[in-house]
Amino acid sequence: MIPGRPSQGARRASCILAAGLLAAGLTVAAGPSATATATATGTPDGRAATGNCAAPTLQTLDRLPGLGSFAVVKALGRHGTSAGSSGDVPVYWTGTEVHRVPLPPGYLAGEVAAINRHGLMVGTLRTPSTNATKAFSFRIGSARVRLLPGGIAAHDVNDFGVIAGVRSGNTGVLWKNNTVLRNLTVDTATGEYGGSFTAVGINNAGTVIGDGTQYIEGEWVGVGLVWKAATPGHARTLLPQAAPNEGYSSVATDISRTGRVVGHRLFTWGSPVHWDRPYTQPPTGVAGLPGLGSEGYFTAISPNGRLTVGYAPNRWAGPGEERGAAQVWTGGAMIKLPRLDPLGTAEAHAAADDGRIGGYATGLPDPEDPEAPESAYPVIWRCVGGG
Repeated sequence: MIPGRPSQGARRASCILAAGLLAAGLTVAAGPSATATATATGTPDGRAATGNCAAPTLQTLDRLPGLGSFAVVKALGRHGTSAGSSGDVPVYWTGTEVHRVPLPPGYLAGEVAAINRHGLMVGTLRTPSTNATKAFSFRIGSARVRLLPGGIAAHDVNDFGVIAGVRSGNTGVLWKNNTVLRNLTVDTATGEYGGSFTAVGINNAGTVIGDGTQYIEGEWVGVGLVWKAATPGHARTLLPQAAPNEGYSSVATDISRTGRVVGHRLFTWGSPVHWDRPYTQPPTGVAGLPGLGSEGYFTAISPNGRLTVGYAPNRWAGPGEERGAAQVWTGGAMIKLPRLDPLGTAEAHAAADDGRIGGYATGLPDPEDPEAPESAYPVIWRCVGGG
C-alpha cells in the first residue's frame, strides 16, 4: 500500500460504482474544495479575465487494453477530438473512444503532443530498444504517419500547419508541408548559449517559444527563448536572465494567440509564471493552490489565453494528506480541478477555447489489475460556460 492512501480494499469499495461507469465515460462534479482561495497576479493577455471555471466537471476517456495503466490527454482539437498517449502508444480520441495512431515499422511507442483546428496532429515516436526518436505528423483517416525530415521531436503546430520541434543535433526547427521551413538559432558567437535548445510552441502569428541553456559566471542555467515571427534573427531570452550563483532556471511551455507565454521558474522546485509581449520585463508569478506547498507548474494555455493549466504535485504529502492536483488559472485565484479519488493525483496538460482541459487523473481501480496501487486515466475537465 502507498503511504498516505487508504487500503486497497477500502479504495475498491469506495470506487466500485465509478469504475463500472468508466466504459461510458465517468463524469465527476467538483466539490466545495474545487475553488482555491489564493491570490493571483496579472490577467490573461493583459486584459480583464473573462474565463469561467468555477465548477469544472471531470470525464474519463477509454484506454488501450493490455498496454499498461497510464494514459494522458496532451492535445485538444475541434469537434470533441483529443490526443495523447495510452500505454506509451500515441493515440487520439473521438469523444471517449480511443484509437491508435498507425505506427511505421520499428516504432512501438510515442505520444501526440498537439492538434490544430484543421485536425493536423504532431508528436514524437520512439523505438524502445534504442530510445531513438522521430518527429511525425498525422491526420485522422490517413493510413500512416508522416515522418518529418531530420526531426527527432515535434511539440506544437499552429492553424497554418507550421510545426515546431527539434531536429538532429538537438536544435529548434520549423516544418511546413513536410519540409523544413526554418532552422532556429541562438547567438553562440559570445559563448553565452549552449549548443542544444528546443522549440516547444508556436502561435498563429508565427511567434515561436523554446528552451535552452545560458552560461552565467561559471554555471549553466535554463532559459526560456522567443523567436519573432518571420524574422531571421536569433532567439530573445525571456527575462530575467539568471543572476550569478542563484541557480534558478526559466522554462517556457506554451504560448497563446496574442503572445502570452506561460511556464515556470525552477529553484529546487517550480513556481508558475507568465511573460507578456514585448518580453522586456521579468515574468509575473501566480500564487499556487493553498495546502499543496509552494510548488506548481504551468503546462499549457488556451489559444484565446483565458485558461492557463498545469499542476501542483505536493510531493511531500504525508500519510492521509492530500496529494498533487491539476489546476487552472483564469486571472483570479488558482482553481483546483476535481480528482477521481480524494487521495489520488492529477495533472492538466492541454486547454482549449471551448473550456475543455486535458490531462490525467489517478485513483480508480484498474479493471485489468484491481490490486495495482496506481492507475492513471486520460481525462477531460469541462469548465462551465467555456473558457
